[in-house]
Order: sequence, then structure tokens, then C-alpha cells
Amino acid sequence: MKRARSTGVDGAVKAMSDAANGPPSPPAHIRMRAGDEPFWFGIVRARAYDEWTECDLVVAAQLARTQADIEREQYALDNEGTTLENARGTKVANPHVAVLENLARREMALMRALRMSGSSVADPRDDKVRRRIQKEAEKIRKEMEEDELLAR
Repeated sequence: MKRARSTGVDGAVKAMSDAANGPPSPPAHIRMRAGDEPFWFGIVRARAYDEWTECDLVVAAQLARTQADIEREQYALDNEGTTLENARGTKVANPHVAVLENLARREMALMRALRMSGSSVADPRDDKVRRRIQKEAEKIRKEMEEDELLAR
């Protein structure tokens, strides 16, 4: 199905509607941990709401979990250092280094998958406009929410 051009009134109305609904949620069958949420929101805000397919949201959830794992492993590595002393007193590479390398490869693969998936028939210029309109609509929604808090 071909999407409507985002430069018209219909595109602006759709962006406002999507912004009012907030960012997409992870699919119900995907398990998200509490620490994954900030990464999830960072990922899904990279595209306009209507650019996300169900399959993309699954990959986005996997990417959010991977990025949370990277932060957890990096925290451990920062606290322990890149080398450890084994039982014989020999310096060895911290296993967190290898785990981080594997997670970084997974992250890049998932990011490539997200860029390659989606609609291949869409005009990339429309995506840029759609994302700009969505960000403007989100800004307006936040301002309206703040005004409601001030009015109470």
C-alpha cells in the first residue's frame, strides 16, 4: 500500500493524531525489561509513527534490549577495568570486553535491519518531511500537556 504524501494537510493531521497517541508500544508478545524503556523510546522516536510496521517494532524491541545490555556491560567493565587478575596472578582480558563486542555487532545488525525494512516504495523526501511534522506535533502535544498542568 502506498502512503499518502506527507506534505499535505492529510499528512499534518495524521502526524498530529499520531503525536497525540504518543510513541508506539512494543508488541504484546515481546518482553521488555524495565531498563529497556528509555532505549525503546529513543528508537521509536527516530521515525514517524506511521513508518513502524509490526515487524519493525519487534526489531526495535530487540535493539532496545541490546542497547540496555550494552550499558549494563559497559558499567561493569568501567568498574572492573579491561583486565583482571586470574587465580594464578596473571592479567587476563575482562570477559565483559568480549560480551560488549558481541553486543555491538548485534546492535549494528539490528540497526541495519531497521534501515532496510519498511516501505521501499516511499519517497525518502516524504520520510524526512513526515519525521519533521511528527516532531513538531510532539512538541505541540508536550506544550499542551504543560499548559494543562499549569492551569490546574
